[in-house]
Amino acid sequence: MLMGKQRDEFLRLYQRFLAEKTKLEWGRIQSPPASRLADYQTLAEPSKNTATENYSRLVVCKLNGGLGTTMGCGQTKSLLEVREGKSFLDLIFDQLKTVNQKFCADIPLLLMNSFYTDLETRSVLKNYSGKVRWQTFLQNKFPRLHADTGNPLSEDEYGEEACYPPGHGDLFFCLEEQGIWDSLVSEGRDILFVSNSDNLGALPDDKILNHIVENNIPFLIEMTPKTIADVKGGTLYVDNDRLNLLEIGAVPEEHLSEFCSQQKFKIFNTNNIWINLVALREQMVRGGFDLEVIGNRKMVGDTPIIQLETALGSAINRIEGACGIVVPRDRFLPVKKTSDLLLLRSDLFIFKNGVPEKNPIRKLEGLPEIRLGAQFDSLEDFQARIPIPLNIIDLRSLVIEGDVRFEGECTLTEDVEVIADQKAIVIPNKAVI
Repeated sequence: MLMGKQRDEFLRLYQRFLAEKTKLEWGRIQSPPASRLADYQTLAEPSKNTATENYSRLVVCKLNGGLGTTMGCGQTKSLLEVREGKSFLDLIFDQLKTVNQKFCADIPLLLMNSFYTDLETRSVLKNYSGKVRWQTFLQNKFPRLHADTGNPLSEDEYGEEACYPPGHGDLFFCLEEQGIWDSLVSEGRDILFVSNSDNLGALPDDKILNHIVENNIPFLIEMTPKTIADVKGGTLYVDNDRLNLLEIGAVPEEHLSEFCSQQKFKIFNTNNIWINLVALREQMVRGGFDLEVIGNRKMVGDTPIIQLETALGSAINRIEGACGIVVPRDRFLPVKKTSDLLLLRSDLFIFKNGVPEKNPIRKLEGLPEIRLGAQFDSLEDFQARIPIPLNIIDLRSLVIEGDVRFEGECTLTEDVEVIADQKAIVIPNKAVI
């Protein structure tokens, strides 16, 4: 049962969802020209003293509300092992500790948990005492709505599935309502860097932070060039000379294929976002802004439902002076599927202080294109079938279908297809394909 300001926030979200019936005029929107976006490669490198001063203003926030459900796992995603016994959370702490030591900084870490992840995350945080200053906060828990009746699902009937965390656009409300915003600003921490906890490429960055400070930028989204692996990622577009964020949930069904292609939209949203808390508060005092409401349609069992969500990045068209920046691909290394985990666990990456870096001995450009069959979808099956990380430094592409299992340390080169369409295939230890 929702109470107080949480109830008011949900009702406000619901009323806006009912009122927002404007359909995108698809022909008018276009990918922003290069002149509308900053280029990371052109940014100046600040002196160490300047960087140290800038870092004294920074707070890092990780969006930590997700489970590993896309990999068939009900555990908090940030607690899953990435490599050599270390989880995403372990590596995040390693990364931030390194920056703090290098710049004599004390950058705090915020973790925005959901009701799915809060208890499990807090239970392990005691192991990080003394490494980095951290704080957790809990985002809202809203009721799913029956798609046919509009009524909230009953917790008596649907249990935990009756509710959901309403997207990362919930961040502003939670920081304000729970007093975290005021606490940070009073400490002089007025720049917030937000990213997903499964993106190990999202590091605090000297050049981006300095660019924000020097140009008084209130809100900045990192974008990166789109590849065929990024078909569902949100993107920026221009409409009436304003930058807007377009998420796949807002795309008319008849235009989904065009949205997912690389023709109309050349860049996509990494969800690495930088926010000046003071500038944002000033705008909210002047009249505030409401983020676009997305009605995300799903199924809970056999029941069609709608969950009302907001995306943090959609603030870009509400905040005067907000902008985007095109960053290198290595700032976007998320793990959404087991194929992403295969890459990070392989010899393609070397981890230094929690940071995945491409192995310099790889001569081929980019990362291999990996396609794994349904037998590898779950984390449990993936680890049973590939128990030891693969050597793929010279691999261009990999397709595995059917009942395939690797017995040990194997090397894959160039273009590899392993298709078990009739009987199981076991690839022996030390095999080279």
